[in-house]
Amino acid sequence: MNVTLSPTGRFESVEGRNCRVWEGTYQGHKVVAMVAMIGLHNDAPEAAHAEFGRELQAVKTERQLAHFDHRLL
Repeated sequence: MNVTLSPTGRFESVEGRNCRVWEGTYQGHKVVAMVAMIGLHNDAPEAAHAEFGRELQAVKTERQLAHFDHRLL
């Protein structure tokens, strides 16, 4: 099984964990993944780890404004 994913700037809470939403395809069908943690394997070169981190941080975060009644606090 191969799934191709790309990070989005959206985050969702899944079972109490803040997860980045990733979107992609599987055999031409759209898929979505909620990813709480991701990283390269430890045997990858340090340069690859640095590039991976830079590219992931470069994805702009979509800010979603929420409001609530502060009297309920």
